[in-house]
Amino acid sequence: MSTPIKPAIGGTYAVNHSRKGKFTMHVDSVDGEWISGIITSGTASAMMSYNERETGEPITVRECLATFTLIPA
Repeated sequence: MSTPIKPAIGGTYAVNHSRKGKFTMHVDSVDGEWISGIITSGTASAMMSYNERETGEPITVRECLATFTLIPA
């Protein structure tokens, strides 16, 4: 079993979020359990369509609801 990855500022990660789905993001900020960045590919789903986020848009996710896989540069 692999150890969960703690996202780091400047990294690009494949994100599998329990509520928002799968997408890729570049991390700009880590503040406790909140991870913020820009979606680099894919779409982050939401209950309300106006909360969905597309490639190039900012997003903030709760770390405990997601797994992060580092994408090598």
